[in-house]
Amino acid sequence: MPPKAAVLDFEENPEKEFEFFLAQKLSRTVDEMREMSNEEFVYWGMYYARIAQREELEALKAKSRR
Repeated sequence: MPPKAAVLDFEENPEKEFEFFLAQKLSRTVDEMREMSNEEFVYWGMYYARIAQREELEALKAKSRR
């Protein structure tokens, strides 16, 4: 797949990009990641989304204190 097509694939399929993110975090390959249950994958997604949300809220709080 040409690099431009891969970028478009990630943009159109954010869950695919998350697969690579999670594989890196867990020191696994994407193929190994795909062996986990869908339920576990969804929970990992929610976990990282909540972390990002907390970080964003903290950044907004810090900005408003200035």
